[in-house]
Amino acid sequence: MEITYFEDVEVGHVEESADVAVDRDEMIAYAKANDPWPIHTDEVAASASPFGEVIASFGYVVSLFMRAVHQLPSNQESSQEGFLGALEWRVQFRGAVRGGDRLHLRSTITAKRLSSKGGRGVVTEQHELLNQVGEAAVVIESVSLVLCRPPAADGPEGV
Repeated sequence: MEITYFEDVEVGHVEESADVAVDRDEMIAYAKANDPWPIHTDEVAASASPFGEVIASFGYVVSLFMRAVHQLPSNQESSQEGFLGALEWRVQFRGAVRGGDRLHLRSTITAKRLSSKGGRGVVTEQHELLNQVGEAAVVIESVSLVLCRPPAADGPEGV
């Protein structure tokens, strides 16, 4: 696998993941362990909510998002050693995620610039977690730090 460097990233590039299934039992078990609000764990309480049923907690949705990120073609074809870390996430909640939904991720590179510190760049992406009817449940704009390609050695023998 080749390393993806800052120079390899193209603004406007779009890619999509395969579907990720929302398993209702897994969704509720996650919420009981990590985010036990009744809307995520109690069918009776959730039925009285505007959603009418148990919905996924954001933590569980993030785990599905990460599953989908690792399915993106670029993450299957190259090493992520060039990825140095996330700097920022801006999250928009657009719709509830329910057991039985099928989600897929559409990621678009929206901007890139060199960092003020040498040897790295900043990449901005828009990630849309879309349900089976194409509606965005969550939109995440991420800003990440990415390693620049090291300078090539001079001459054929690295002089």
